[in-house]
Amino acid sequence: METLILGHCILNVNSRAPGIARWRNVVRPVWDIIKLSRASFLQLPCPEAVYLGLRRWWFVKEQYDNSLFRELCRRIAVGFSEILEENDVRKFKLVGLGISPSCGYRETQSDSSWGGRPREVDVKSNLKPEPGVFIEVLDETFRKYKFDYEIYDLPPAVIYPEERTGSRMYPKDFESCIREICSFIGYDYEQLPLNEYEKLVDLDSRGGMILVAPAEIVTKNRGLIERYVEEDYGLMLIPTSENLNPEKEIIADMYVKQIENHLDVGHKILLMMPELSSNLYRKTLEFLKKNGLLERITVV
Repeated sequence: METLILGHCILNVNSRAPGIARWRNVVRPVWDIIKLSRASFLQLPCPEAVYLGLRRWWFVKEQYDNSLFRELCRRIAVGFSEILEENDVRKFKLVGLGISPSCGYRETQSDSSWGGRPREVDVKSNLKPEPGVFIEVLDETFRKYKFDYEIYDLPPAVIYPEERTGSRMYPKDFESCIREICSFIGYDYEQLPLNEYEKLVDLDSRGGMILVAPAEIVTKNRGLIERYVEEDYGLMLIPTSENLNPEKEIIADMYVKQIENHLDVGHKILLMMPELSSNLYRKTLEFLKKNGLLERITVV
């Protein structure tokens, strides 16, 4: 099974805007596929949570399609590409989130009239058959690095409340969505506990708890990570990098900015301090200390 590059909120639903988080901590079907298949994966930072924090409105693509947000996405894309190269990950599957203005692939929410006074809009009809801003930038950057990859986005019915799932380009019912996800990743959907998911889904149930850990802990002690997920913690897994350069250090800085925004809305952060971790994780700890954030975080 190829390495999965995951949009951030797949493993940390807490990074989603208020009102559109169906799961408490992780998108459970995707997590179960990863857990049961022992798939290799990496988690991107969330550019939306870095850029606007955790009290942001429900944006459309036009609001993110500006020079500053695109530059933020480009810096993340380049730094992450450098990390992929260092770890010899040249073939992978990128998983975004359907109709997201940043991480959508098949469709994205779009309405050039959005702006000014907040108002209710018909989110079912305001869709365009094109990628979100972050996926566009990742695609452009990955092509320049000559990676071999496929792009997919999770169907809205798996990740959004029902009123936001009117797209014509995705499966509508939950089981069909799971079948499609499993087909893309390469996993037998019948091995998933489909009957269990209904009672885990809520309209907006961000649990507000996040475990920050080095990605290598997944290989060394996957059972520990699985235990925290069972306790309703979302995950923020910092990728492995020993040979740091300014582009890679940007990734550490992005995670730190996102952590600060989580703290500012009262989310609980647990920080793992393993004896062995990569230089990028140590750089993340250095930035946390420099920004005065360690005293607001629980160390485990």
